[in-house]
Amino acid sequence: MSRMLWASVALLAAGCGGPAVEEQPPAAAAAKPNVVVILADDLGYADISSYGGTRISTPNIDRIAKAGVVFTDGYSAAPVCSPSRAGLNTGRHPDRFGFEYNNGPAQRDIELNLGLPKDEITLASALKAQGYRTSLVGKWHLGSNDDFYPTNRGYDEFVGLLTGATSYMSPSHPDHVFVEVAGSNARPPAQRGAPNKIYEGAERTVVENEDRYLTEYLGERAVDFIKRAAPSDEPYFLYSAFTAPHDPLQTTKKYYDRFAHIADPGMRVYASMISALDDQVGAILDAVEASGENDNTIVYFMSDNGCAAYIQGICACEPLRGGKLSHYEGGVRVPFMMKWPEKVEGGQVYRNVVSTMDVFTTSLVAGGGALPTDRVFDGVDLMPFVTGANPGLPHDQLAWRRTPHASIRAGDWKLWKSLDGKFTLLFNLKDDPNEATNLAESEPAKLKELSDAFDQWAKDLKDPLWPSRPHTNYNVCGTPFELPI
Repeated sequence: MSRMLWASVALLAAGCGGPAVEEQPPAAAAAKPNVVVILADDLGYADISSYGGTRISTPNIDRIAKAGVVFTDGYSAAPVCSPSRAGLNTGRHPDRFGFEYNNGPAQRDIELNLGLPKDEITLASALKAQGYRTSLVGKWHLGSNDDFYPTNRGYDEFVGLLTGATSYMSPSHPDHVFVEVAGSNARPPAQRGAPNKIYEGAERTVVENEDRYLTEYLGERAVDFIKRAAPSDEPYFLYSAFTAPHDPLQTTKKYYDRFAHIADPGMRVYASMISALDDQVGAILDAVEASGENDNTIVYFMSDNGCAAYIQGICACEPLRGGKLSHYEGGVRVPFMMKWPEKVEGGQVYRNVVSTMDVFTTSLVAGGGALPTDRVFDGVDLMPFVTGANPGLPHDQLAWRRTPHASIRAGDWKLWKSLDGKFTLLFNLKDDPNEATNLAESEPAKLKELSDAFDQWAKDLKDPLWPSRPHTNYNVCGTPFELPI
């Protein structure tokens, strides 16, 4: 199919994924890079070696860092799964359209018809309008019913899970390894029920693959898509959303045996899961290189939020404090890197604040598109910043609201407070990246400045479309918190 005809068909199809994005004048094939977004699930800042972590070696993820740019201050749109994915997929803060809390569990998701609002434009539908072939392999978690189903939101192809988590393989498999961590709310493995099965295609065909380790299966399906999509005159967009290392803590003997030096069994399984993820990242990178289109393929790697610190013993409190659900840096600052050999010099370290919401704008502009003008976008095009064309800051500030918690980072300063007055935390991240010293009392002027900035930002937000599930309580690196989900 010609690029002109494909663009016309895609523009019509994009209507099912929200308002259509204006088609731009056709560009030469080389001007439209392929786009691969690799998303880990609950992967902490200290969990990969690219950021100096020594607990787990991740040589394949490190390949992206060496070939492109590592963002030291990359932030997720939210410290929890589905709102962060809503921000990544739309380039907009999820609170702008009421996606403040997780839309699960599965039964509530289905019965109340929860999900990404239908008038939100996904990156898949935006790129589809520019002539891209689009695929989602892995975790969606933005709605299970037909209104929100991936093939109705801009994805030509889909294979994966619709909900927040599922078992990695059958617990009865002879190679299965599972560790139950005492005192945590990590889920146990189980045979997959109807809501959390693996589905494929618009027909929701059930994939019976519990004899396979899910991380490997999702990697293989991502590679399969790349092999079918390239080389071609039509660019492709692959959203490869792994479930690893989200619980349940399941691995196989193959990966478990790699970490015999780790005494703690929970940490050993966790390291095994990350190692399996790293292997599959390597397989995807190999497929891109083998396609002959490596130079003109953008590859992003990031996590949806921080490590699941409510599972005892698997998360580090250094260099960043805290984890998933919390507004400490360990909950919202995530591993984030990208490469585009044709445009981005390798081996860079970028230290200004960026956001996973920037993936939308960066990819759309690279693909020849322009942001619609009927809504506010929070993501920016990162290319002028990583190439040095723009020496300024991508973001003057970033903020988060998960009522009753609110936080904002502006420059080197970070405020995290409870809107019901239970606590106020102010940190200077330049001097104190681990957020160990609360300066709220000693810096009243800075506290007011950031509080006012948050209030101004929050004026444009929408009320939550649904309530949080019952809050969870856990000790966040020595400090007890009650956190919304």
